[in-house]
Amino acid sequence: MNNMVQISGGNSVQKEIAFKVISKMIDELMPRMKTLDISVKIKKFKGDAEGFCMMADSNRQFEIDVSRDLPLMDFVTVLCHEMVHVKQFARNELPLEKEAYGRESKLSQIVWDANIL
Repeated sequence: MNNMVQISGGNSVQKEIAFKVISKMIDELMPRMKTLDISVKIKKFKGDAEGFCMMADSNRQFEIDVSRDLPLMDFVTVLCHEMVHVKQFARNELPLEKEAYGRESKLSQIVWDANIL
């Protein structure tokens, strides 16, 4: 079985970027996992939130929401941040914000360095 990544909402460019970032983060954070099912919704957020991750029916199914109104660099960084939470849930680790904030910049730099966008 292969990982599934579905993107909804946003525009076609945002969808393509989100797919590439999520795929790269799977390779970086969970390279041996092949049964992940990740659904990303690019949508309008109210308030200060920029992204959100939650586990669905199992620790292989996840929903990520990301704000459609972010500048490109922030959009990528938020997706990287939320993928740290996917890794935490998938590996039954505590989903700590400290790790997600601590790794988001380095992970987004990996995306830029890979020249995939």
